[in-house]
Amino acid sequence: MGTRVAIIGPNGAGKSTLLNLLAGDLVPTVGEVRRSQKLRIGRYSQHFVDLLTMDETPVQYLLRLHPDQEGLSKQEAVRAKLGKFGLPSHNHLTPIAKLSGGQKARVVFTSISMSKPHILLFDEPTNHLDMQSIDALADALDEFTGGVVLVSHDSRLISRVCDDEERSEIWVVEDGTVRTFPGSFEEYKEELLKEIRAEVDD
Repeated sequence: MGTRVAIIGPNGAGKSTLLNLLAGDLVPTVGEVRRSQKLRIGRYSQHFVDLLTMDETPVQYLLRLHPDQEGLSKQEAVRAKLGKFGLPSHNHLTPIAKLSGGQKARVVFTSISMSKPHILLFDEPTNHLDMQSIDALADALDEFTGGVVLVSHDSRLISRVCDDEERSEIWVVEDGTVRTFPGSFEEYKEELLKEIRAEVDD
């Protein structure tokens, strides 16, 4: 369950389409996608930030979506989770409309984690995130025991998420196909550089 998959390839190659197929948002024109009926998928794209309720605070928003929090105080439980994703405590009770793009993304990440998914799908999660937010996301994913499928142009995040070769896979999307790269992400980058140098030399 703890596999980390990075989907990489040129713009327009179909990385997001593949993610939508995995999520069940698209139906394949050929073949089929099989998934367990009990599978819980947590999904993030920039579109989800736009769906936040702007007049609520992060705590109000998360308590409304996830009322089943356990512990002495539901509010304290939610605030602890927001803190884990790096949202400063003084922003927990600030209207979402006043938060930065990166802070809003942290609220969405927190909400996804609270749905207790088996697998997380991320489509360009670092858009509008600062370095601190990206590090907070990578730290949270390190602790996540389920699977992670990541589409990102941020090589630093991919390196962090796919740092364990035993449980990491690199899927390369190009020319209408998907292939597994037989090596680490660092090795993929080295191979890509060799190809670019060869093209320049020619």
